[in-house]
Amino acid sequence: MKLVAFVAMVSCIIFLGACNALAFEPEVVPANPKLVNLSTDFEQNVYEVTEGVYVAVGYARANPVLIDGPDGLIVIDPAESETAAIIVKAAYNEHLDNIFSKKPVKAIIYTHYHDCHIHGAAVFAGNDSPEIIAHESFAHNLFSPPGAVYSLIWPIKAYRAAKYMGLEFQQDPGYFLNGGIFPFSVPGPSGYLPPTMTVQDKLETNIAGVDLVLMHAPGETSDIILVWLPEKKVLVEIGDFYKSFPAIVTLRGASFRNPLDYIQSIDKMRSLNAEYLVLIHGGKPLIGAENISGTLTNYRDGLQFVHDQTVQNMNKGLTPGEIIEVVKLPPHLANDPYLQEYFGQMDRDIFQIFLQYMGWYTGKSRDLFPMSPNEEAQEMAELAGGVEQLAAKAQEALDKGKLEWALILADDVLLLHPEHAAARAVKNSAMISLAEETYNAQTRNYLLSEYLEETGQVTIPIPDFSKIDDNLVPYMPMDTLFGIMAVGLNASKSLDKNIVVGLHLTDLANTTEPADYTMHLRRGILEVQPQIAYNPEFTLTAECLVWKNVVLGKLDPQEAVSNGDIVVSGADPGELYSLLGFFN
Repeated sequence: MKLVAFVAMVSCIIFLGACNALAFEPEVVPANPKLVNLSTDFEQNVYEVTEGVYVAVGYARANPVLIDGPDGLIVIDPAESETAAIIVKAAYNEHLDNIFSKKPVKAIIYTHYHDCHIHGAAVFAGNDSPEIIAHESFAHNLFSPPGAVYSLIWPIKAYRAAKYMGLEFQQDPGYFLNGGIFPFSVPGPSGYLPPTMTVQDKLETNIAGVDLVLMHAPGETSDIILVWLPEKKVLVEIGDFYKSFPAIVTLRGASFRNPLDYIQSIDKMRSLNAEYLVLIHGGKPLIGAENISGTLTNYRDGLQFVHDQTVQNMNKGLTPGEIIEVVKLPPHLANDPYLQEYFGQMDRDIFQIFLQYMGWYTGKSRDLFPMSPNEEAQEMAELAGGVEQLAAKAQEALDKGKLEWALILADDVLLLHPEHAAARAVKNSAMISLAEETYNAQTRNYLLSEYLEETGQVTIPIPDFSKIDDNLVPYMPMDTLFGIMAVGLNASKSLDKNIVVGLHLTDLANTTEPADYTMHLRRGILEVQPQIAYNPEFTLTAECLVWKNVVLGKLDPQEAVSNGDIVVSGADPGELYSLLGFFN
């Protein structure tokens, strides 16, 4: 393997603005040495895995892979934004003598739907017309609930993603180290291109003169595909294996991730006897069939051990809180460098496994009656003898090094008295100290994000749907759009309303999609059905992109009506504005 350093200062200029630390207080939050040392994995390098196969590590949140075939180029996972893709493409051109000007891009492969693997496609496609290849469930995963990024819970997932990735302080080396399985994130516009070819279970093909096998391998998402180059014995993978204990759940929030899917997919990888294993999240490729086989075996064994022991103890009646006290990895797995908790964390996975099998209820009567955080805080204060005594208990916990309890107790005080200075100081100290101790990047970044947010040093707003990139809106299914409308309804304002409205989407006529819908706002809910009901109160006529942009808050409805982009029939346009006023 050849290792070529390419220090892209342009990446610092483009996505960080400047490399100087911001004026945070404190100026530096020390970090666990394990997390510090992990950053060396992400040093910027273009690796030649074997002849004609390259991976660019350390330039973006993912590691885009380039395959140089006799008749053209193949790009796997083109990074998280056009800005990131520009940086990576420049690195490849620097290393490979402007290769993108010499050969056409014949294919771009999306290994799965997560944003850091798709939004740089247009940059790599350039003026070529490559096949865009993904799993057949890719579009569903991208846009359809419950787990989709660009769907009903986009605002809260985007907000929590910003916190667990440390986006607001990436430019400050006194706070930010890495993301556990990636170096940083490069913001920028979307260059997403929709798939032109999909894979079901397995596709054997030849692209640009290179034999490829694409295999479905669900794990972190249900649409993951592996890329296997049988002649070169190279396996390119993502989402089933990386240098961290697996993340069955993330602090951003994640849809159902079945540990048994991971294990089955890793076993599929093991069966290939690969000589090179390329990680799209992580550092340099793994080399040697024996090394790869042993590493993958330990990885799947670690996950199976936690899954099986969690289920075994569930069947004994233990709660997830009790299970985390008794399930520990055996030494040969606990010491494996690829099972360290840089990103995933075993106790969180145990809770998630329990939740996926059993739901929220632990089986204990004490947990039958969920309490609000405020009610719980009030009870804690009463038990302590009052709010001041509870604040003193928080300080005492901090002094004894019981940082988690100090955080909880101080937060209880702040729920009851948000301006309590002593509790604020305790919570701040606890969060900073916990961030110093952990080597889990998600934990550190989330703690520091909350600390900076609550102390007013950064602002991390929950974005609204209008912040979804314009490039994605044309591809959003109408069912997803109507779901966004439904969850945005202000129920308290509409409990006494019963309004039936027709919607005709002109550009969907004579297509396989419905062109007509009935929107029924009925006492705090919105029901949408295809076809226009008999005698609606009024009917709207528009192109679907116009209606999408109005619903998402990207287009002012009065402007759309004024320009003739929306026609209101059977009522004054004010009725449309009144209807939309019921939605947040």
